[in-house]
Amino acid sequence: MTQLIYFLFITTCWAQQDSLSKIYVQYNYVVRGNATKQVTYRNDYDLIVLPDYQVSIYDEKFNKFSQKEESKNDGIISWKPKGENLATVYKNYGTNEMFHKDNINMRFFVQKDSLNIFNWEIKEDTKIILDYPCQLAVTTFRGRSYEAWFTALLPDAGPWKFGDLPGMILSIKSTDDFVLWEAVGIQIKNGGSDYKKPENPFQLDKCLSWSEFKALYKEKAIASSKFTTMQGEAYNIVTPRMQIQRYIEEDDKDYTADKALEKKSK
Repeated sequence: MTQLIYFLFITTCWAQQDSLSKIYVQYNYVVRGNATKQVTYRNDYDLIVLPDYQVSIYDEKFNKFSQKEESKNDGIISWKPKGENLATVYKNYGTNEMFHKDNINMRFFVQKDSLNIFNWEIKEDTKIILDYPCQLAVTTFRGRSYEAWFTALLPDAGPWKFGDLPGMILSIKSTDDFVLWEAVGIQIKNGGSDYKKPENPFQLDKCLSWSEFKALYKEKAIASSKFTTMQGEAYNIVTPRMQIQRYIEEDDKDYTADKALEKKSK
């Protein structure tokens, strides 16, 4: 029954063609990437959801949502030059695909994922965020556990890769407090002038699947760890096994640079 309700909801939200609409959500993004849980990175990110085109775009704070910008470019967004869309996540709900760039030792690769990569458990807890009634959902995703609050009054969407719930995620944080996304503003525009569907900025790039990206990440991490300086000091480049996502499993025995460094520092 829950799956039926979910299907009907998504079909309704992503199939409205009577009037063009846009949903803008601003998120505060916080990373606490150290043992003391102090903030190491903070920024504003924007999500634009286009139900009529079955597309959402997530990026660093756009200065492109103004009416002037829309009019000037005959569209809802003007992309950065090719190669610089490093913070962008482009989701196509019609094809069930998402695209974004990730880096391996400061080289960037386009990664393509399915939208259905989450195994959510919906709880009974509720609360209000920005006047929207929200419900709690929990999941474990690529090395971390998450708590998300979503509202069924807006279509399936969310910050970064997150989504695949019967509604929009307005708040999500890892249970270890490493990372947090919190909606701080929502704007909905119904109807209005026609606008073009934003193109996928990654569609002409060679894409890697998640498994291909992980394999390449590990390969480059091992190669970098074997680099030796003229002074003969080994393990100069220690690539982390995990950032927001886990790239190298904790019990992986092929990559040892981080373990060797940890042992050496004791």
